[in-house]
Amino acid sequence: MLFKNKFMIAFVMSVLFVTSCSNQMSNESSGENKDAEIYAEFVDSLESTDGQTYVEFMACTRGPDFNAENSTKMIADWQKLITAESLFGVWGYVPAADTNAFGDSLWWELNWNSKQEADDEWNAWNQNEAAQAWAEEYSNVMVCDGEGRNSFDGVYPILPNTYGAVNESGYFYSEFYQCSYTDGSDRTNAEAFLPGFTDAVSNSDYNGTGYSYANYFAYKNADGSHTDADVDFLWANFSNTKDSMDKAAQSFEKDVRDEMFPLFSEFATCAEVPDVYHGWTFYIGDQKEFMPDFTSRG
Repeated sequence: MLFKNKFMIAFVMSVLFVTSCSNQMSNESSGENKDAEIYAEFVDSLESTDGQTYVEFMACTRGPDFNAENSTKMIADWQKLITAESLFGVWGYVPAADTNAFGDSLWWELNWNSKQEADDEWNAWNQNEAAQAWAEEYSNVMVCDGEGRNSFDGVYPILPNTYGAVNESGYFYSEFYQCSYTDGSDRTNAEAFLPGFTDAVSNSDYNGTGYSYANYFAYKNADGSHTDADVDFLWANFSNTKDSMDKAAQSFEKDVRDEMFPLFSEFATCAEVPDVYHGWTFYIGDQKEFMPDFTSRG
């Protein structure tokens, strides 16, 4: 089915814009950055959920007409169709290295108020003739596995503006570690670890990095496109730039690792090398007019 989901394509388009801008538009301007206060309101929204949300990750690949011009048109048309009030936020990820576990896959992260509301919106989208026409029109721009959405519960112990202002452009840099529980351990152990880690970070020097982190606890839903990877949870680190991530890593090695890593190792192991991505905020539920600047990496 060409049309898989309004959000799928929308994010598709956004990603396509992201990637095309990264690779093809270094000399073009996408327009003025949105006021930083708009993104700050998104942070306020995240605070209102106690840093927790229902998450879907969608894998996408580029189509033959994938470029900046088409992606710009695509997202503009998509915004006219979006009606879901339960969609909390959307982020897109473009590989920042060729060593990522899932190759050159692009990813969209959809945050919802609940799984039920997400399922309801997907069902409504599949019955929307205008949405289907839109998806078919842009099917050569990006193909996403909307039916193979990978479900998680997301927990965000540190919010994006804690250690420095977020980028007005919507850009961020990210690392994702695939993690598994050791024998006898489970999500309870993982969540119990988070307050101590958060405190350890606060006692170090992460200022100016825009550092935040999240744990995504996998549902391992049978219809998920990457369920076979058998990941128990993802540990994700975020920063405002690659240089800031390097600074955060130095602070971790200096002040956090010796205290926290032995405790973490009691209940989980993770891949030694993370998947790394350039990311952009695509959509903010309370600020639907927000548009990222895909030409920016800072």
